[in-house]
Amino acid sequence: MNILIAAWHLKDFNVGLGRYARGLLSALGEVDQENQYEIVTPQKIDDLLPHHNIRHRTVRIPFFKRRVWEQVAPLLCRRHDILHLPYDSCVALKRGKLVVTIHDVKPLLFRTGRTHPHVIERLLIPDRLRVIDHVVTISEASRRDIVQCLGFSDDRITVVYPGVDLDRFHPVEDVQRVVDRTSGTKSSPYILCVGGADPTKNVETLIDAFRLLPQPLQRTYQLVFAGDFRRRDDLRSRIVKAGIGRHVLFLGIVSDERLIDLYQHAAVFVFPSRYEGFGLPILEAMACGCPVICSNTSSLPEVAGKAALLRDPEDVEGFAADIERVLMDGALRRDLRERGLAQATKFPWHRTARATIAVYRQVAQTYR
Repeated sequence: MNILIAAWHLKDFNVGLGRYARGLLSALGEVDQENQYEIVTPQKIDDLLPHHNIRHRTVRIPFFKRRVWEQVAPLLCRRHDILHLPYDSCVALKRGKLVVTIHDVKPLLFRTGRTHPHVIERLLIPDRLRVIDHVVTISEASRRDIVQCLGFSDDRITVVYPGVDLDRFHPVEDVQRVVDRTSGTKSSPYILCVGGADPTKNVETLIDAFRLLPQPLQRTYQLVFAGDFRRRDDLRSRIVKAGIGRHVLFLGIVSDERLIDLYQHAAVFVFPSRYEGFGLPILEAMACGCPVICSNTSSLPEVAGKAALLRDPEDVEGFAADIERVLMDGALRRDLRERGLAQATKFPWHRTARATIAVYRQVAQTYR
C-alpha cells in the first residue's frame, strides 16, 4: 500500500500531538518492510531519521493555516491508498481511504477552546461520519467518549496505545544526583509536574497539596513545573497567597533532553490532571525510574496500571498525603520505581506501529 500521512504537528516536539506523530513515524519506518509512506509537512523538518520506505515532502501554503493546508496538501502528493491524519480533522476530497486519529474529546466534555468543527471544515464537510473511514484512538476511555460524543460506532474505532521511547527515556545510575538546571550546581531535591495553561491539567490541586505538606518537607523540596504556564497568572497569585513562592519554580517549555533529566532526578512525579486521552508524561516519568502519583480519571488508570498511586483530582488532602508518603518512605519509592519501569516496557512504539499497520490493512480490505 501507499500511505500518506499529513503530519502538521510533527514540528511541535513539546506537545502530545507532535510526540505522537514523531514516535509513530519513526516506528513505522523501522518495522514496516512492505508499505510505502509519504509524509507531508508544512515546513521542512531536519531532525528526522531516514528510512528506506519513507519519503518526506514539504508543502508550503503562504495563506491561512492548518485548516486550508490539510485540505490542499494531500491533493498535491502522489496517489495513495490511505490518507492518515494523526490528529482530529477531516478532508473534503480524498483519493484513498481516510484514517483519523482522534486523541480525545476534551473540548466537548470540558468546553475548553473549540467545541465544534472549524468553520472551514463545517462548510466543506457537512458529514464527517460519512467521510472518515476509520478512527484510531489512544485509550479505551477515549473510545467510549468518541462513541458517546461523536456518534462513531464501535466497529469503526480501534484503540492503539502510543508508546514511549525507551532508548531515550530510561533511568540513570546515580538517581540521587540533583543538579540545578541553570547553573549546574547541586540544589534542592524536587517534586516535578509537567503541564500547561489548560485548566484541565489541574495544577491547582498540586499547589494546594504542596502547601499542606509538613514544613520540613516544604523547606527541603522544591515544586518544579515544566511547560508553558505563561497565561496562568492566577497560579502565581495562588502560590504567593499560599506563602510558598520561594519553593516553586516554573521552567517553561524545555527540550526533550532537559525533560528526561528532570524525570530522572525528580523525587516524585505528580500529575493531577482531570482528563487525558492517554497521559504520556506519566509513562515517560515511569520509564525514567521516577515514582508517580496521578489522578484516577479518564485514561490514567489504563496507563498507570498498578504502578502509581491514584487519587481523585479534586482530593487535595489525598494528594498531599501520598506525596508525603512517597517522600518519607524509601521502600515505597523503590516499589513504585520498579513497578513503573515494568509498566513502561508494556508501551513500546514498535507495538503502536504494528497495530496501526493492522488498521491500514483492515481499512484497505473492508472499505473497497
